Amino acid sequence: MPAPAAVLDFQVAVAKFETPRGRTAPLFNAVWLRALARVEAIPSRVASHPDRQLLRGYALPDPHAFLNSNARLGVYTASWLLIRPAWIHSATHRQNDSGSCAPYPEPQDWKNYFADLFGKMGLRRDTADVAKSKASDGVGKRNKKRRVETIEKAAVKFQIDTSELTVPSDVFWRGQVLFSKDALRNNELTIDDKVSREIIWELFKNNFALELLATDRVRFPRHELSEDEGMDRDARVAACFPEGILVGLDFPMLDTGLGAARWRDRYEYVEAFRLLLSTWGGGIAMTLEEMLPLKHTSSEREVEDVERVAYPFYCQKFFDFFGRAPCVPPRLPRP
Repeated sequence: MPAPAAVLDFQVAVAKFETPRGRTAPLFNAVWLRALARVEAIPSRVASHPDRQLLRGYALPDPHAFLNSNARLGVYTASWLLIRPAWIHSATHRQNDSGSCAPYPEPQDWKNYFADLFGKMGLRRDTADVAKSKASDGVGKRNKKRRVETIEKAAVKFQIDTSELTVPSDVFWRGQVLFSKDALRNNELTIDDKVSREIIWELFKNNFALELLATDRVRFPRHELSEDEGMDRDARVAACFPEGILVGLDFPMLDTGLGAARWRDRYEYVEAFRLLLSTWGGGIAMTLEEMLPLKHTSSEREVEDVERVAYPFYCQKFFDFFGRAPCVPPRLPRP
């Protein structure tokens, strides 16, 4: 097991352990929300291990930024959807042969990247970004140098090819044009709340999937396992998701999985989650191992009994490894 960290170089964003709010915020099952609220978010709990900085950032954009940035929502959404296919491919193939990978971008990295991508296409950013840019014109050389160094350091985290994104192009969501290239040029970036809910839902769900995989890989470093053992661990994680797909490009039509509203649409994934976490070691893992397996004849109470043990265990373990609140899976938005 990773050893406790002796020196910490970050602060805990405690607000992200609270229920996400806003008109486009997804809905979450109460057990997940209680699990988040129960996390003992004490920095001294965070373990020291080679991948501790990996998920200080977010595998996909931080969904909280899309909830709390009404003025910049259009810029963030358009920029994200333009790189979404390439980034998802990169994020799901990020780990290298040594078993580790470069840290993911932190929330401010994502915001800066989206603003810079917009500027690269010759598009206007929101007034707050423009004002910040003008204010920075008068800073001294030392601050300018620090900003350049920060940008260069963050750029290492964004290893995808955006060379073709030098002019505006149509932005698509679910096969339909969300923003035309002319809309981008004219800064017409209004988004329907329904579309925002879908995009934010996907960011929570897919971040959760990659965070679960990363947590299992910290608990069982793949470079210490045989190839077959590593494949078995990854398969255990994949079993926690419909059709064994952690992150896909297609938006689902059915509300199934660990965040589903109906317990009958969750039970088989809760069982896979129980089996996965029961191997993580410690007293709670042993409790999960000893619980009755869930099957189609199980009751709602039996499913929720497992959830009440497994969800808090996962949320606390994620914090202990990465020092921030995990993303948890929400219910699929209604049509």
